[in-house]
Amino acid sequence: IDQSTDTCTNNFATLNPLNNVATGTDPAYSEGNLKVVTGGASNSFFGGSGNIGVTTGKWYLEVELDAESTSGQGVIGMSTNIFEEARQNRHFGQLTSNPSVGYYGGNGNKVVDGATDSSYGNTYAAGDIIGIAIDLDNNKIYFSKNGTFQNSGDPTSGSTGTGAISLTATDREWFLSFGDAGSTTNATYLVNYGSPTFSISSGNSDAEGFGNFEYAVP
Repeated sequence: IDQSTDTCTNNFATLNPLNNVATGTDPAYSEGNLKVVTGGASNSFFGGSGNIGVTTGKWYLEVELDAESTSGQGVIGMSTNIFEEARQNRHFGQLTSNPSVGYYGGNGNKVVDGATDSSYGNTYAAGDIIGIAIDLDNNKIYFSKNGTFQNSGDPTSGSTGTGAISLTATDREWFLSFGDAGSTTNATYLVNYGSPTFSISSGNSDAEGFGNFEYAVP
């Protein structure tokens, strides 16, 4: 996609190329800061973060894991402390003091606030699209793999939170955050906040008619 149109009342987020690591290898951005390759040097785990955070409401985005130098290294989620992650060159699961939620590709597990990861959903790899549905009215988050919400999740279930991961920090600003789980590997991500960088075969907008997504928006 060589051109993307937004307006002063409907801006789609991108990745933040200024949020780089203090030591190690910076992520490499392209495609209007919607494509990123994580650093492949030793202990380079940070992969990137969004430039618009959210505190209330319901939101949906998609991330395609486009390539991996080693299979099973994808880490995708939401975080409240993206600048500390970059400074320490870590992804959210490695900072125990960081309110965050993540979904690991290699084992399908989830991680919450840097605690030990636990069983959650299916594994994912290069070519898979991970959807993230965020319900900050009820402090829940849901992940889908290629259109199927994991853990039998239902983002329309409201306060019931069927299959959801509960957010422990209710007074923070949440940002997309991701990286790779290997100390010397890298991963390539394509991010779609509503203006896709990857080919869309179906085309779905949200209830207000905004965005172009591969899978149906809850």
